[in-house]
Amino acid sequence: MLLLRRLGAAIGAGLVLVISAAAPADAHTITGVAPTDYKSEVIAVSPALPGVRFRLLDLGNRVELTNTGAVDVVVLGYQNEPYLRVGPSGVFENSRSPSVALNKVTATTIASTTTTTAPPRTAATLTPPLWHRTGGGRSVRWRDRRTRWEGSAPPAVSAAPGAIHVVAEWLVGLQRGDGAATVTGRITYVPGPSSLPWLLISGVLLLAIVGCGLLRRWGPPLSAVVALLVAVDVVHSFGISAASHDPLLTQATRIVLGGIVATLGWIVGAAAIGPLQDGREGGLVGAAVAGFLLAAFSGVGDFSVLNRSQVPFAFAASGARAAVAVTIGAGFGLALAALLVLRRHPELRTTEHAETAE
Repeated sequence: MLLLRRLGAAIGAGLVLVISAAAPADAHTITGVAPTDYKSEVIAVSPALPGVRFRLLDLGNRVELTNTGAVDVVVLGYQNEPYLRVGPSGVFENSRSPSVALNKVTATTIASTTTTTAPPRTAATLTPPLWHRTGGGRSVRWRDRRTRWEGSAPPAVSAAPGAIHVVAEWLVGLQRGDGAATVTGRITYVPGPSSLPWLLISGVLLLAIVGCGLLRRWGPPLSAVVALLVAVDVVHSFGISAASHDPLLTQATRIVLGGIVATLGWIVGAAAIGPLQDGREGGLVGAAVAGFLLAAFSGVGDFSVLNRSQVPFAFAASGARAAVAVTIGAGFGLALAALLVLRRHPELRTTEHAETAE
């Protein structure tokens, strides 16, 4: 009973850690981008600008413009004012642009407003731009409220949530020299899949792993499950971070520091594999704690991946859903299997303490 209380205390401490570290939604969203049902896409750049590439990042939350030409390209802001400039001399920001302040508004404030999908027809009367250099290189990235959907669902989506709807079109103006171009895009509501098949996979996996606790030699199969769980979550985490297209060092730092609960689960799980293969108490406790941490943080914390159509993941969305399903089933399965083994084999505590005394 003492051992079970110790295990319960360890899991309870893990639960407190998960709750304190998790964001209000999607705890495993390392990049800060939550799954959604709104797909943003670029339709065209008209007229075409040779040497200029415009693409969306983070499900439309960010925009990247690359200019390899000999003339600077100016990005127009929400009031058609000069906002950003990129070219041979680097990246510049107009400190007098209203878009600078708007793009620094917190996510909570933005979510309560209506998405701006197109600039006004007439540019606001503004003072001449005051450019200041923000970096070198030929690419600039920024958060743009025009290219993503914020706020509540539009009436058409509320009326028919099971159908696909084009909910908005957006425009971003560009200037190069005396010429002008427009990037056109659209935001489409795409209903997400059912989470039921993935939950069934989690349930079957959980029962199978708990069943391993009934085996005479429970150590090797449970250690294999721990290794699988850690490997799946590592790949899942890197898939989320790689979707941002940020430098590799930035991705790795974000994974380790932004997903500290998952990182702790990996460390505890890896340390538990050896003792678990030998059928030792410490391996069981470590497997239970690691399984619970990863299931609660990387599994339940990322539950919306299962029923959202747009997922921030570098690979196929089904891969992210499979990772979440496996993490939930395997993680909670390990915790329950450890409890089962400890109840069926109370001699483990005596053996462990005897070895420690020696």
